[in-house]
Amino acid sequence: MASGPTERARLLGLTCEFLLAHGVVELSLSELARGIGSSNRMVLYHFGSLDGLLGAAVDRILGGTSLLDRLAALLAGPGPSADRVSAAWRHLADPARLPHLRLFFARFGTAADVPGRHPEFLAQTRERWTAVVSEALRRDPAVARPDDTARAIVALWRGSQMMLICGEPRAEVDAAHDRAVAALLPGV
Repeated sequence: MASGPTERARLLGLTCEFLLAHGVVELSLSELARGIGSSNRMVLYHFGSLDGLLGAAVDRILGGTSLLDRLAALLAGPGPSADRVSAAWRHLADPARLPHLRLFFARFGTAADVPGRHPEFLAQTRERWTAVVSEALRRDPAVARPDDTARAIVALWRGSQMMLICGEPRAEVDAAHDRAVAALLPGV
């Protein structure tokens, strides 16, 4: 039996790939173990439970700061705030991110269903994104209430992401996004 940090890392990497391809809803330990070429016993040995492995994998996929770092860079770029917010949205809405969006909302559903089980995830979802947008908007003197506007923009992004997951055409979601941003940041 392979063991140790190398095998744990290998199983975690394979699980990340599996989840992005197949999702997490109604996933059983046996199905996941077969899907990654392992066994229930190995998964339990390295992660303690299916939930332990899923939590580690989802955190690895979603928990990194690279997406937020890229959004912060786009929001801090040149041009009007509305254009920067729209550029950040286009990055978020990249079709290659659709599996990540599905995974995020699956994890969000689990966390929202039992808030005490994943409080860190809910706090990060609520606070980190809004803080990144708010910081960028504070640099624009034309934005009177950057914190409130940031919350509205993040809410717009979350709703728009859900529309994409539901199959709404990207061009229509982008157009609705841009109209909403123009209403949130008039004359900016």
